[in-house]
Amino acid sequence: MSAARELIGRMPKAELHIHLEGTIAPETLWDLAQRNRVALPVSSLPELRALYAFESFGKFIELWLAMCACLRRPEDYEQMVDGFLAECERQKIRYAELHFTPYNHERFGFGGRRALEIVSRRLQQAERAGGPVCRLILDIPSESVEVSGPWTAELLESAADPLVVAIGLGGPEDGYPRRLVAPFFDRARRAGYPAVAHAGETGGPDHVRQAVEELRARRVQHGVRAVEDPSVLSLLAERDVCCDVALTSNVCLTKYQDLARHPLLRMLAAGVPVTLSTDDPPFFETDLNREYARAHEELELTLEQLWQLDLNGLRYGLAEPGVRRRLMVEFAEAGLALGLDGFGGPGGGRAAARAEEV
Repeated sequence: MSAARELIGRMPKAELHIHLEGTIAPETLWDLAQRNRVALPVSSLPELRALYAFESFGKFIELWLAMCACLRRPEDYEQMVDGFLAECERQKIRYAELHFTPYNHERFGFGGRRALEIVSRRLQQAERAGGPVCRLILDIPSESVEVSGPWTAELLESAADPLVVAIGLGGPEDGYPRRLVAPFFDRARRAGYPAVAHAGETGGPDHVRQAVEELRARRVQHGVRAVEDPSVLSLLAERDVCCDVALTSNVCLTKYQDLARHPLLRMLAAGVPVTLSTDDPPFFETDLNREYARAHEELELTLEQLWQLDLNGLRYGLAEPGVRRRLMVEFAEAGLALGLDGFGGPGGGRAAARAEEV
């Protein structure tokens, strides 16, 4: 293992763009399906593993929904959370904002509120025991927005879960303008929740503009297609809207299938704040350590820049300020021990210089 990879492995990390349901590994999904007698579109675990190779967003969504249908019992949700927490321990992830879609669990019969209660309780227990600090973003799935939009807004208006920090928007972009959820985001804001939104992944830069201007998103998940319109890139920078980028997911599902030409460098050069995340790690055969290693080795971000992107996870996170400040102190102490203290801001350096060549 290289010295850089070893250091990356030891860094405390924050992750803002990861879907809890998307942390289920194929082995766990196979176990859930067998235990709950749910038919999958394959007849063996090796065939299921082979399905975890995505050439299109449609294929990804198909498996995603099949996976949600396998969650039938409280212990299934606990197993899902425990698997995620084990990965946090392995990778030194100390803060995470998890996208969770209660409507899908309502749709498949378990109950969205019930699923949220189980997930939240398990995460709170882990935090009290010294585990990672986790907060939840409740997503509206765009493919069912006419029903899932009002349902999710009503859930946020009536619930008082201490881990829920925002409303979000997930699902496909093609055919689903981001503005479709504006009324439901407005309801969530009146209930006290900020908004984040997936945009600029498979949809173009206008989707990013809609997320910022019409949805008033505090952060954009992905946002990489913003580079296709300089005015949208400037909008993100001027309004200090952070983009939670997932490199390997982008290579699998977006037009940027050559990581050497990924827009991350141009985003940084334009002054757009960025974090690195995994999106759905087992679906893309990645983890957060690998995302950082790829950014360093293939995009040539320095360790200093990686550390600043990591700290952006706390700067732009939505947990209570006191909690994030406590974590900032923890990260600063760890950074000092690792020789990562005293670095400058999140942009500039070699990445900014290289961006001029892209």
